[in-house]
Amino acid sequence: MSSKMPGFKVPAAVITVILTLLILSACSSPPPEPSQPPQPTEAPEVGQTITLITPDAKNIDNENTPKYQIQTRLTDFRLLNDAVGLAWGVTKNELRIYMTKNNGKTWSNISPSTNVQFLANPVYGKDIFFTDPSNGWILRSAAGLTETVVLRTTDGGNSWKVSSFPDANTISSIYFNSPSHGWLMTSWDASATKESKALYATVDGGATWSMVMQNEQYNPNLPNNTIPISGVTTGMIFKDSIHGFVTLQTGALPKIYMTKDGAATWSQGSEFLVNDQLAGCDRVITGEPVFFDKGNQNGWMPAGCQKEKDSAITYNGYFTANGGENWKFVSFGLGSQTGINRHIAPTFFNSQFGWILKQNLLYKTTNQGQTWTALPVSRVLQSKLEEYPEIVKLQFISSEVGWLLIEKKEDRRSILLQTTNGGINWRVM
Repeated sequence: MSSKMPGFKVPAAVITVILTLLILSACSSPPPEPSQPPQPTEAPEVGQTITLITPDAKNIDNENTPKYQIQTRLTDFRLLNDAVGLAWGVTKNELRIYMTKNNGKTWSNISPSTNVQFLANPVYGKDIFFTDPSNGWILRSAAGLTETVVLRTTDGGNSWKVSSFPDANTISSIYFNSPSHGWLMTSWDASATKESKALYATVDGGATWSMVMQNEQYNPNLPNNTIPISGVTTGMIFKDSIHGFVTLQTGALPKIYMTKDGAATWSQGSEFLVNDQLAGCDRVITGEPVFFDKGNQNGWMPAGCQKEKDSAITYNGYFTANGGENWKFVSFGLGSQTGINRHIAPTFFNSQFGWILKQNLLYKTTNQGQTWTALPVSRVLQSKLEEYPEIVKLQFISSEVGWLLIEKKEDRRSILLQTTNGGINWRVM
């Protein structure tokens, strides 16, 4: 084809463009549709940002100690004193546990080896227990081909020792009343109202365990001095090496069993939970006793009255001043708790001072629950509860210091808050 036509001349540059387009249209296929990025199967875990001391600093914090920040999701915590507390969660089957010694300003990573895998988030009093900032225990339950192991530390988590445990059944409670003496309850063949139970004791800090009670051969027609099969364990506490309590949920009413010989024999406590005030309850919910003083004479336990028609729970309390020999019922007059946080009972740090969260308001008592006063609205607390509406735990360690863990479970997000003036003001830790 000639590029010359009578009276018209096609520029060479135009010819080049036309030829290029023809070649591309003949030789090229349409570009593929852009592929969509893979959609996540679940929301990523999100938590607050905490400042960690570098591992080489050996958990010692000062102005010269190197620090770095991480974001982590927390699922439980425990205050040990006014300044020291623990918080933890499981990420990709690895337990991440942190300790603060300065009210959350900085934290130390005291996690055990990542070789010990966790399939569920540990719960305090069931899988984790500390007697003080130095001595603590973590239990990893048996799963599949793995056995139950006891991790123990005597240096505040700088190092952990591992010992095996002779029972592969479900762990229901753990309690230590000193760095050396502890007890561990397991259960099997469980239903909503009963379970077989075995109790083990250690006198060497958890290095070895020996069975002190089991009720698999329980015969209701014979005299018995074990904790019965009927009832699901809800808590265990030992005041000293010989006096202990175990609480059970047995359907409509809980029961309490006591030992006075180091768990060798058990007897049922008085039917103190059966009274006129609770007669209209479809179900009464309680937990383990909590003792406040070093002599373990003054203590309390919640008593939640549940109505099945609306699942609302009304909380009252039982208090003891003689180590659990007798209990006094106190009507709190709080009205019923409804919604997702109805199972969050009041918390007491001594026999007089207590707190409870109802909706977005915090109430406080200074007279053993006889009267409750709504504290001034905390803007931080209100805004965070709107963002994280589910209460995980509320604990006060003194009349001033308390922690609150809240979460938004569907988004796998949580945040930890602290008050240092009795619940009036709160801050994100």
